[in-house]
Amino acid sequence: MEGEDSKSRMNIEVLEVSLFISLIVFSIIAVESENLIRAVFGLLGFIISLSFIFILLYALHVGLMLLLVYAGGAIALLMIVIMMTNRREE
Repeated sequence: MEGEDSKSRMNIEVLEVSLFISLIVFSIIAVESENLIRAVFGLLGFIISLSFIFILLYALHVGLMLLLVYAGGAIALLMIVIMMTNRREE
């Protein structure tokens, strides 16, 4: 029994580390991207990764609120605003 518990704990740690790495990657994409659409999708990936981290830390309500409010509403609003603006050619 103890071997299965150890494997389960190790799998959760691997999942946490991979989520932290994805947080770093998506935040770099969101900040450094010159394309606004790509930056918004980087922000979306960051918010989804962060919400999964909260869910793994047993803060289910916080993780679900991040998904519903930020990933649902705020990203959709940002996409609409970006699509409605006129792009200037430089």
